[in-house]
Amino acid sequence: MSLAWEDFVEEVKQRVNIVDVISRYVNLKKTGKNYVGLCPFHQEKTPSFYVSPDKGLYHCFGCGAAGDVFSFLINYRNLTFREALEELAREVGLELPKKDERISAEANIFLEINKAVATFYHIYLNSKYGAEGRLYLKKRGVSSEIQEKFLLGYAPLNPTLLLKYLEKKGFSKDDILKAKVLYFIKDEWKDPFAGRVVFPIMNPRGKVIGFGGRTLTGEEPKYLNSPESDLFSKGKNLYALYQAKESIKKEGEAILVEGYMDAISLHQAGITNAVASLGTAFTSHQAKLLKSYTNKVILGYDQDSAGYQAGKRALSLLELEGLEVYWLSLPHDVKDPDEFVQKYSKEEFLRFVKESKPSLDFLIENTLNLPMNFKEKLEEIIEILTSSILRSKNILVQQEKIKQYLPVISRKLGVPEEGLQREIQKRIFSDRSYRNNVKIEITRYFGVSKTEEVLLGLILLKTNNSQIRNMSPEDFSFPLYQEVLKKWRIWEGTLEEFLNLWDEDKRVLIDRAISSGEEFINQEEVIPFLWDHFQKLRIKKEINKLIEELSKVEDPAKEKELMEEIYFLRSLLEVKD
Repeated sequence: MSLAWEDFVEEVKQRVNIVDVISRYVNLKKTGKNYVGLCPFHQEKTPSFYVSPDKGLYHCFGCGAAGDVFSFLINYRNLTFREALEELAREVGLELPKKDERISAEANIFLEINKAVATFYHIYLNSKYGAEGRLYLKKRGVSSEIQEKFLLGYAPLNPTLLLKYLEKKGFSKDDILKAKVLYFIKDEWKDPFAGRVVFPIMNPRGKVIGFGGRTLTGEEPKYLNSPESDLFSKGKNLYALYQAKESIKKEGEAILVEGYMDAISLHQAGITNAVASLGTAFTSHQAKLLKSYTNKVILGYDQDSAGYQAGKRALSLLELEGLEVYWLSLPHDVKDPDEFVQKYSKEEFLRFVKESKPSLDFLIENTLNLPMNFKEKLEEIIEILTSSILRSKNILVQQEKIKQYLPVISRKLGVPEEGLQREIQKRIFSDRSYRNNVKIEITRYFGVSKTEEVLLGLILLKTNNSQIRNMSPEDFSFPLYQEVLKKWRIWEGTLEEFLNLWDEDKRVLIDRAISSGEEFINQEEVIPFLWDHFQKLRIKKEINKLIEELSKVEDPAKEKELMEEIYFLRSLLEVKD
């Protein structure tokens, strides 16, 4: 990226009022020169989320979330840096500098090709040649309005029809092949979706990034997805999210289902906050994506054994993101939400949604009723509860789970409550003992500069930890690291190309940071403690700064305000220790 881009980012940042942006999502109250509210990134009852309009930064002293206005939008709404920049630039009336990067231009071409392919399949479905596709959708009860809403299509058996359509639109054969919508194999053009009903998959902005196809002939696989690419990864997207996102925000909850038809049937019934996990095992990326729109998810998976196991996996990942998860139990005479709304009414479905239980309640109750021997049942329930407790990052939530569920399990199984508590605490302690040892080592050997070095390295190596990945330049105290991150967050080339931007002296320091990051990049269980240590160092630094400010203050009211802030920060350190 050119210097003009870096200047442009700073210009947008200077013009945007961070309080105005964040207050759209968080109820902020002015306190002194800052604003405070309940943190949107974790559950809390006492506000610890501070926004500084002077610095253009936010910081939560509870969970450590921090950054500038771009970081907030990236983390809260799951935007890319580019998307956040475009949105804020529009708000302040600035036009983005022209880009000529080959990678970005190529991605835009692929998106245009995908859009054209989706349009072609949709046109073909509604032509006299798409009768077979329309018949299938009619049998599944899909209305023409819903077909239009989701841009459903049908792929012809002859792939050259699509090829000619795309060429008439101005796309080259080379770009068509690179976009992987058609293949040229043994002197023949091939369409992987030929003869299938096609479901275009859109990102949250409505751009077609891939496709799913359902066979009509019984061939395997029954459902086929576009290949993984830079544009499309089925584990990082949710079907129908574009159509559902506004409804999810309005309802305050999302209904998560397994398949395309589950989501489509619910939308047709007027239940428009439903999304599907693209026929694949639910992933942490999808959990994070959902969290950017809601804090509550209702699991509406299939009623069979496979659906039960898939639901348990989804529950664990959603809990790790701090979401409230409820389990939707439907009558035994239907296998999934699609079949339910075909058979019963919207009102009946919503009644079951309203009656859905917290997932942990359901899993424990379900296990208690399973045909297992006593020992197996006890082991399964202890494992379910222990795992859920460990996934809860808030110690008060952990204690509440023990208090709520132990008496029920004790009564149902006839096991002493004290014995259950000892067993669960033993497992929790055993799980944490290794982590605590790691935590001690990090605290002992990592000062501020070394910690920042490792964190920068992890960012450049594209760590999976979103808190670290989305740090802002101001989080670092070392000016070079600030400069590096300002360039990196708008960089779209390779790491090697990025490193070539720097002179030899700076390159040595950046290489050292990468080497430090490489020591931790695959140690996912250690990285959270490294982040926690960094947060504690930052809080201590803030306390020292306030103490220095306090020594110069003569106004009693200001002195009281500073003392309260110092006391609050010290109490947070005690909690973190």
